Amino acid sequence: MHKSYRILLLLLLTLAATFAIAHTTNAQRARLGKVQSLQATTDSSGSHPASAAIAGPAKITCLNATSEAPNSRPTPSCHVVAPGFTGNLAKGEAKDLTVAGNVTLTCNGQGPMLRCTARVDIPPPSH
Repeated sequence: MHKSYRILLLLLLTLAATFAIAHTTNAQRARLGKVQSLQATTDSSGSHPASAAIAGPAKITCLNATSEAPNSRPTPSCHVVAPGFTGNLAKGEAKDLTVAGNVTLTCNGQGPMLRCTARVDIPPPSH
């Protein structure tokens, strides 16, 4: 029984040392970027855009663009107005934005109801 106490004591000391070492180290976690979702619609009452402010470089991706009209032409797309870029992005297409400013999303296409969704990825700040 005396031997089992020694093993238990050794185990507790090892565990305490492990916690002490882990507590004193300053682990640096990678900073995460931010994501902002934009959703715009167009219906009988007009266009309902979505906008976001970006403070620097970002990437915008058109996630979805749909119309209630089947097989509508032109194919629905995301229309983006941003600093350094104005144009249409097809579903799944992305564009790098290089400067700060406002990003506005509207829907492009034909039909009684259009809906489009885009994602703005803002990278983490660098040191």
